[in-house]
Amino acid sequence: MHNNNYQPEVQSQNTVLRCENVVKIFQDGDRTIPVLGNINFSVSSHESIAIVGRSGSGKTTFIHILGGIEKPSSGKIYLNEMELLTLSEKKRGFLRNRVLGFIFQFHHLLAEFTAFENVCMPLLIRGEPLKDIKAKSLYYLNKVGLLDRKEHKPMMLSGGERQRVAIARALVAEPKCILADEPTGNLDDESADQVYALMMQLAKEVGTSFVIVTHDVNLANKMDRTLVLDRGELKEQ
Repeated sequence: MHNNNYQPEVQSQNTVLRCENVVKIFQDGDRTIPVLGNINFSVSSHESIAIVGRSGSGKTTFIHILGGIEKPSSGKIYLNEMELLTLSEKKRGFLRNRVLGFIFQFHHLLAEFTAFENVCMPLLIRGEPLKDIKAKSLYYLNKVGLLDRKEHKPMMLSGGERQRVAIARALVAEPKCILADEPTGNLDDESADQVYALMMQLAKEVGTSFVIVTHDVNLANKMDRTLVLDRGELKEQ
């Protein structure tokens, strides 16, 4: 039985993330390749949004731009109503660490660390007290059903378990928004359903919003909204 008394704080309702007139153009020698064309988009707390589209449509590029991993050719990104691209790299990293969480198709766990240590990492970077880090990390490992695997390193875990550790790591900082790129792409149907159910349960408990890039029609249909990225335009499905 898990006796951790930690309880997450529920997020308030507001616009968490938005972009204005985002354009992304890649240069390939003399060729100009337009990927995103003048996109306007916003996500509110407690909201789940799926972004779908054919391969190569720019979905991953778009989610990387929203998260400040890539820069747009032009346009503005607002995170917690602060314009992300005008901040120094240090301030941008500070804000992202507190407001955003990321889940990728590949779990990106640190191989030399245990599941528990991997989940602790965002809070260690943030510099929270060790007592709070331990309580929160154990809470979210318990939520993803892996408390009994907390001392296992990634190579000792199944693919589904690794992805659940990655979800716990994304949620432990209790971000206002999680950006997920094909979070169930490498999982079998049963594991994918479990991961989805877990994400949505925790979204309801904490109030985190989700923006999920996916090819999975079943996953997209469970979101509050589905948007299609096609020829550089983002449209309601």
